[in-house]
Amino acid sequence: MLQLTGEQKKLFFRAVIIAGVLVLALLIYFLFFLYARVSVDVEPKNAVVMLDNASIPNSDGKASTRAKLGKHTVKVEADDYIGFKEEITLSRGKNYSKKITLAKAPEPTEIAGSAENAAIAGNEIFYQDAGDKLIYKALVEFSTAEIKVKSKQAITAKPIDTKQIIWSPTKELLLLKRGASVNLFDFKKYDFIHQAEVLFGNNIGDIAWAPDNSRIAYYYAPPTGERSLIFSDKTNQTIYRAANLAEMKIENPYLAFSPDSAWLAVIPRNQNYAENKIYLMNIYTKELKAVNDASNQKEAIFSADSKKIIYSTYSTDPNNPAHRDLSVINLDGSDNKSLNIAARATDLRYWNDPAKIFLLRSGNGGKLNLVDLASGGITDFYFKGQAQANISDIQPTDDKTGAIFISDGKLYYLKLASN
Repeated sequence: MLQLTGEQKKLFFRAVIIAGVLVLALLIYFLFFLYARVSVDVEPKNAVVMLDNASIPNSDGKASTRAKLGKHTVKVEADDYIGFKEEITLSRGKNYSKKITLAKAPEPTEIAGSAENAAIAGNEIFYQDAGDKLIYKALVEFSTAEIKVKSKQAITAKPIDTKQIIWSPTKELLLLKRGASVNLFDFKKYDFIHQAEVLFGNNIGDIAWAPDNSRIAYYYAPPTGERSLIFSDKTNQTIYRAANLAEMKIENPYLAFSPDSAWLAVIPRNQNYAENKIYLMNIYTKELKAVNDASNQKEAIFSADSKKIIYSTYSTDPNNPAHRDLSVINLDGSDNKSLNIAARATDLRYWNDPAKIFLLRSGNGGKLNLVDLASGGITDFYFKGQAQANISDIQPTDDKTGAIFISDGKLYYLKLASN
């Protein structure tokens, strides 16, 4: 065995000490110069604390972890409370420490114990009772924190048996779709004696009512083989064949008007998914052309200013609950980008800021978001009982401070509260 001389031992020990100092210096550097500590005290104490969507262990309301320097997102959530969200920047020598007390989330107000096919216009809420199948109107009064139902009465004399109702923009007429047959129902200003349901048309596929009440668009597919996009008046007595869809090989399309009624989105539902592109029709020139070459599109709506299309593309990802991915594109096909959100375009609702859109996460109970179309950033809304909710439809109020929604067959009003 090799024996070290006294001088060699000194050199060896010096090397060990230097190596230890270097290791300690590197450790201190990594711990204190590349990382900072994030510490929060939360109330309620059982709240979930997350850093960049990763949960931080919470012990009796105290959560702490180390994170790399730079930008991060701190979120704190608890059932029946309004969540907390903050974008932070960790810098050298500065830790993040905060006491966070969550506010109680608003409790929805039940409007009807049995409801479907709901709509809202100003301070009037319309819905169909799922039991007696009558249409009801509730006259309500909104205040800062609640809603007061001033009156509630049936506005139809007879039951209406149909799965799909298309409300007119004025809420004075209904289109009742039963398979390929469509009837028109006239409330006659709620005159029970003169209310009437008459045939609107047969061999009709998707149908859309222009927001300005100027026309109705529908897909017409009679046994003769004709496949047309039809524009009609409210009674279907005056019609205009806006496009020969058979020539364009567009089958059974999805239809949606822009909020200004100047554009119509047309998406084929062909068996060959590669043919299912987004087409856009200018209502005035009747020009119908593809927005881009992307295929396998499913649904689309427009932004509130009618300048963008938000559309959903089919996703094969087994972990995608909606089997859809949302994207946004300009009407001319430019600036096409993914929002990195799994959702259906039909679950989107207009917001008073055209740069944002309201989203119901179908398949996720009562999860409600506000999506920034430019950045893809998400704001969450919260309410009491949200974790147990099963929302099937939601409609924001005109001023966007609240919303009506149907959950497990009941109609509620909710004051919107976000983080």
